[in-house]
Amino acid sequence: MSAAKYLLLGLLACSKSDEPRRVPVPVPSAPDAATKPADDRYADDALGALTFEHSEGTPEARAHFTRGLLALHSFWYDEAIRQFQQAITADREMNLAYWGLAMSHLKLLWGEDDLTAARLALSKMPNPDRLSPREQAWVMAAVELVKAGDVRTSRKRFAESLTTLHTLFPDDEAKTFLALALLSTTRPEDPDTLDVRKRAAALAAEVYARNPKHPGAAHYIIHAYDTPELASLALPHARAYANLAPAAFHARHMPAHIFSRLGMWSDAIASCHAAWDASLGSARREKLSANHHDFHSLGWLIEMYFERGQRKQATAMLATFANAVDAGLGRQHRALYATEVASFMMRTGDWARVDELLAPLAKPPVDEPIPAGAAGSGANRAGEPSHCAPGTASPLELVEQLAVLDARARAAAMQHDATKTRTLLAETDALRIKLRPSLAATQPKEALARIDASHARHRQVLLAHATTNDRALLPLLRAQAAEAQLEVGGESNPSGFLAHDDTGDTLLRLGKPADALAAYQRALNTHPGRARSLLGAARAATKAGDAKTARAMYEQLVNQWAAADPDTDGLAEARAALAN
Repeated sequence: MSAAKYLLLGLLACSKSDEPRRVPVPVPSAPDAATKPADDRYADDALGALTFEHSEGTPEARAHFTRGLLALHSFWYDEAIRQFQQAITADREMNLAYWGLAMSHLKLLWGEDDLTAARLALSKMPNPDRLSPREQAWVMAAVELVKAGDVRTSRKRFAESLTTLHTLFPDDEAKTFLALALLSTTRPEDPDTLDVRKRAAALAAEVYARNPKHPGAAHYIIHAYDTPELASLALPHARAYANLAPAAFHARHMPAHIFSRLGMWSDAIASCHAAWDASLGSARREKLSANHHDFHSLGWLIEMYFERGQRKQATAMLATFANAVDAGLGRQHRALYATEVASFMMRTGDWARVDELLAPLAKPPVDEPIPAGAAGSGANRAGEPSHCAPGTASPLELVEQLAVLDARARAAAMQHDATKTRTLLAETDALRIKLRPSLAATQPKEALARIDASHARHRQVLLAHATTNDRALLPLLRAQAAEAQLEVGGESNPSGFLAHDDTGDTLLRLGKPADALAAYQRALNTHPGRARSLLGAARAATKAGDAKTARAMYEQLVNQWAAADPDTDGLAEARAALAN
């Protein structure tokens, strides 16, 4: 059966069933069909360097294809789409350019897929029969991602297909994409997540050893080692990645994952500033809206300045975010803003400012036209799906509303307004019901069960806070902390919310300083240099009569806060403790 017929079967499966339909991968007829091994003869380029052999395409189309693939390895999806589109414009008969365009709409680690656009790109391949067996195998792997079903299942199918491809054609691109595919299959709570991460890192490391300019190799090593246990192993790659692909703002951001894991706040802040500035520059050059700015890095800056005791800087970063929201920022970023508001209030205790800080979200998002070449992408305005019925809230809008309600419920609970907390939680429950169909269409049942259990615990925690019932709160926090401890590869974002810190605070209020100290130390084991944990541990150790530990915690805090705002909570206390 021809490759075109294989492709047609795969695309038809998208609308018929979740059941994986096995698409045979063609066996190479000759050993020279595989890509040649990489060597050290790579030209300097702002996005790194790689080798991907083609059986077709004009020189101009091939150049755009290569740059698109480099951008894809650094998750610079805007640039990848532009480059693959330009490859198609240069040579409409280049089948792999359509494959690259499809892959640019499938954000493997983020679970954000535009299946409509990806399927459309694959369906426009002019003549897949012309492709070599190796190239056909790449197309077949992409087909596994666009079939109907939840994102977890699609990633597993993709990884299986890439495993076969790598066995038949073990070149550098097969290794890097297989590493990425493996990472996309695992979740923090999976019992084998460390083993999967180590295997992915080993594959990427083989490529990096041959080609230290390969952006995917450095990038996926960082993702693989982004856990408390493994982070130090990625430090050399974190330092190298931003330098080998400086044009991609995500390449500048990713080192911060490792730096923050290791408590290297100055390096992490510098990394995120570089990423934010690079995103502004690329959007300006391409005449793109603020929706293409790196608000992920901006959110990290808000968080990390608190670790340095620099609340004024954190406030300035939040104001930058607020101004963008007020100017009509698209829905894809508005939920993140609400979450950052909640974290900001947690860090500062300014719960009474909730209305003021959330006020920018009262402004509606500005409609943004679909970029050229993105017809059929399934997005029309402010990132919302075009299939939503008029007057019906999109999933993005519901997620935003849930983030706002959570910020308000947290503020009500911390201000001990039990009536308002219950009202806001009831509104949250109603919204969750509306969002359920969208989640059920994209998430496996076990993920939905975890989401439900987590929400139930969070609900109980807020009610316990609202009623100042620390004895009811403590077991809930301990359960949350135990769950977080199991998620060894969980998000490394230095959020203001950490269950171990809340547990320590509660134990201190209950007059159990030794137990509180243990809770703070558990937080520091997985989040070194976390300011709130250091301060809590110092206070708990002092009350427990452990002067040596108290002094060590205060000393680390004073060093970390060398450039802190003078009125930073705990700074004068720490200096006085050391002076005495």
